Amino acid sequence: MENNYQLSRIHNYVMGLMSREEMYEMEREALNDPFLQDAIDGYKLQQGVDAHQLSLLQQRLAQRLETKGAERDKRFYGWQRLTIGTAAAVLFLTACSLVFFKYLIHQDREKTNEVMLMEEQLRLTTSAQEGSDAVPLQGWDMFNEELNAELRDIVGEGEIAVEFQLDSGEASDIKFVKNTNNTMAITIANFLQEKVRWKGKVGKLDIRLDSKK
Repeated sequence: MENNYQLSRIHNYVMGLMSREEMYEMEREALNDPFLQDAIDGYKLQQGVDAHQLSLLQQRLAQRLETKGAERDKRFYGWQRLTIGTAAAVLFLTACSLVFFKYLIHQDREKTNEVMLMEEQLRLTTSAQEGSDAVPLQGWDMFNEELNAELRDIVGEGEIAVEFQLDSGEASDIKFVKNTNNTMAITIANFLQEKVRWKGKVGKLDIRLDSKK
């Protein structure tokens, strides 16, 4: 709505001087503003409206509009402050959550690094004997690390000399030429056969496991 209702529009509406479109617009405004509807109804009931009465009515309409505008602004800024406060609270909680999860991830990484460092302290050494052409596909460094992880729960030390044949990259016909630790030998046999892919034809390895420090 404008700053005032323009009493001439009310007069033209009541007297039927508006076009159909203008009357429709006026009625739509009245549906959204009960005070405008009251003004129209009051104008219809007024038998003789002089200039002084129109001026008073115009002032009343202007005051009512000013009051409504102030109330509308008050509601708007109230909701605006509430919205800003809610958004700030959400951002604060999000920031706190990110810091918390970052802390947890950092702790997990530290624990993982500790485990990796323990496993990196190799207790075993592996060397190929003469006549062996077997090479693990993952490389000897990874082979030693993985075998070290398999043997980490074995207490004590041991020396193993093992021979095996290779068929399509898998170890078979595993024989222990030297064995000073049966538990170690069983673990190594399973590891060579089930967890390592090879290239070559014949494997002859010396594997030594040192005591835990």
